[in-house]
Amino acid sequence: MTTETEEKTDVLNNVNNQLKDLIELIEKEKDSSFSMKSFDKLDKKKKKSKKKWFIICFLLPIFICMYFILSNEILNYDIYFVFLSFVRLILIKILPLWDWTNIYTRTCFIANPFYNNSLDLSECNKCVNTTEVVSQSNISFFNFTKTIYLNHLPVIIDDATENWPAIKELTIKNLFQRFIDDPVLSENDLCYFESNLRNYNQPGGADQLFNDYINGDLRAFIVHWNNCKRETLKIVRSYYSKPYFLPPSLGQTLMGNWFLISSGFHKGTNRLHKVPLNHNWVWLAQIQGSSSIELRPKHPCDRACSILKFVTLNKGDLIIYSHLYDALYSPLKKETVLLAQGVD
Repeated sequence: MTTETEEKTDVLNNVNNQLKDLIELIEKEKDSSFSMKSFDKLDKKKKKSKKKWFIICFLLPIFICMYFILSNEILNYDIYFVFLSFVRLILIKILPLWDWTNIYTRTCFIANPFYNNSLDLSECNKCVNTTEVVSQSNISFFNFTKTIYLNHLPVIIDDATENWPAIKELTIKNLFQRFIDDPVLSENDLCYFESNLRNYNQPGGADQLFNDYINGDLRAFIVHWNNCKRETLKIVRSYYSKPYFLPPSLGQTLMGNWFLISSGFHKGTNRLHKVPLNHNWVWLAQIQGSSSIELRPKHPCDRACSILKFVTLNKGDLIIYSHLYDALYSPLKKETVLLAQGVD
């Protein structure tokens, strides 16, 4: 009995010892797991801290640079110009795949039944104190925007066309000859062609007028037309560039440019002829000869603002005015060539 009891006791003790060892092992494992978790948490915190400092060190110089760029208005315009050039390059590249020009030329992207294109009386405050058209030169697009554009002031820029080939090459004879000889110019129709000589105001009248002038069979005349076709517009634009003072945010319209031409129409008449453009801004460049310009405030501004009369535009001068005015012109020389372009 004693032997059996001792054997049982030894077995129980052995089991008990094994259980103790197992419990100790489990406790050790728990401590190890806890320490590993703690280590993982600390490691994650360190990594997060490193990421925070990296982000701060990366973004802080960018924000500092952006602050100085935005605080420097001239530099801001330079950056904006580069950005616009990049966007325009992309638009040109995707034009063969998607014709976005139809959207660009819409007055409203979404039809708005409450849209009103007429002037509001409050806008007339911009022209109340304008009594003359000043002449300027060497003006930056920053100063143009700040002093002229935002105040709707009409102004003559007398050095805007200095580097334009049009000034040297586009006499009336040369211009008409180009529209006869150039295969692109001769094939594309002109829009809104209108002359004081009614027999030319019909299909084919433009070609007839050009040929009659070249052959010396044409008496005094005045004529204007719109180069509305894209191919024609592209060729005509090779003779001039966007006026240097216009900021990058202002683009010349895709609705075409205009020629306003007269020959022998400078004597015996004081009649003024309306410039047939209606855009936010319009510039008129005197390519040949000289003209007298009159700016008349549109309704309802005509009750508060002055008519700007007898503004002389000499060869090479460019006048720019806002939608607050209608422009009229009268030739002062035997042969005059005016080039007009809308700006939006």
